[in-house]
Amino acid sequence: MDINKSAPFTEIPDHVMSILGPIESSGFQAYVAGGAVRDILLGKKPHDYDIATSAKPDDIIRIFRNEGIGFFDNAVRHGTVTAVTEQGNVEVTTFREDGTYSDQRRPDEVIFKATIEDDVRRRDFTVNAMYMDRHGVIHDPVGGQEDCDKRLIRAVGNAGERFGEDALRILRAIRFSSRLGFDIEPGTLRAMEEHAPELKQISSERIASELTGIVTGRYAAGAIRTGWKIMSVIIPEIGICRGFDQRSKYHDRDVLEHILDVLDLIPFSEEDGKDPELAMAALFHDLGKPECFKMDEDGTGHMKGHPLISAVITDRVLNELKFPKQFIFNVCLLVKLHDTYIKADRAEVHKFMSRYPEEILNKLKILQRADIMAHSPLGQNRIKRLEELNSISEELIASGAVFSIKDLDIDGNDIISLGVRPGPGVGEVLSEVFAHYIEERCYNNKESLINEAKKILSEDDKFNI
Repeated sequence: MDINKSAPFTEIPDHVMSILGPIESSGFQAYVAGGAVRDILLGKKPHDYDIATSAKPDDIIRIFRNEGIGFFDNAVRHGTVTAVTEQGNVEVTTFREDGTYSDQRRPDEVIFKATIEDDVRRRDFTVNAMYMDRHGVIHDPVGGQEDCDKRLIRAVGNAGERFGEDALRILRAIRFSSRLGFDIEPGTLRAMEEHAPELKQISSERIASELTGIVTGRYAAGAIRTGWKIMSVIIPEIGICRGFDQRSKYHDRDVLEHILDVLDLIPFSEEDGKDPELAMAALFHDLGKPECFKMDEDGTGHMKGHPLISAVITDRVLNELKFPKQFIFNVCLLVKLHDTYIKADRAEVHKFMSRYPEEILNKLKILQRADIMAHSPLGQNRIKRLEELNSISEELIASGAVFSIKDLDIDGNDIISLGVRPGPGVGEVLSEVFAHYIEERCYNNKESLINEAKKILSEDDKFNI
């Protein structure tokens, strides 16, 4: 199928036109290709643009030099020359046919071709296999427009061959489903599930990138629900949680469905998607429940300690996938704390807030709200407790309360001036003063804090004044 149709778009950006024009005027075909065409059809603004052309790499380089277009050619053996513009880089790739994929990532060789029909066979999904000329006319050899209309992710040609060439395409399909809200065509999904074990041969970093893209998409929950067998290759606990009955009046769905509903409730923005740490914490927060599940004599399920078990699973998987250390730490902390509800007391809330970074606490509020709302109606009653705690924390912030020793109106020099010898004792006194401040036994002004320090020193002779 080759449907020529004008796209409902505004204009190809000038920096892309400045590349298309010289290639075409040199006698070659040149098209915007791939995801940009798909996004234009869907009424979205493309994040980047790629160009496919009948020009060989040497021809592209010659044209760029003649036109004064900056470029780099470190991928020229695969037919790609990257144009450098102030508005962003644009990859320009020669029509090609790919050879075998012995590393399941890049073709061992590429054969340069002259037509779209040759080039399209190497592409992953039909919605990414459309070509648009500079007049806005779309060339669609494999039915990408129809699949966009049907909201379907479908492999180009033989799905098994596409995933055998590069197993990462399996996760890319789930990521596109998460981002676009498209279903995965049944035959494509079957081939994905058959080839899923090959994901174990893919580098950790590439899988981590796709996993992040999956969980941060608007439709992440539905995409993971569809691709749970595949996701279980990366995170085995997902398969264990599917269908696991919690046997609790506070839950009216299995563990995986609860997890996916929590993920669905994490806020999404068009610009940034879901927050990666929050979305990842939502995915992992209850994965430890089956491991610590116990049922009492009444048939009621109990999963005490599941946040810690879930955090261990989180730490294992994210380290295996080589996520950044700070990212792992933050996600694990959110998972550990997601079921923590302290006493609704001003001092207790103040103490809790002083233990963790503000950014973590803000994210924890969002995660806990999503978690509660994914319970049964009875379980949702806990929202009152969360709102009470949040109200106290907001009052503390509005009052100008401080949450760190370094923000007190005194420092170590003030303690030394009271006769404490320089050394660890200074920090100990400051810590006690801070604890008394949290308990509202003094105010955060110099006079009150100094007086409190004097009381502490008079009651404890270990400081050898």
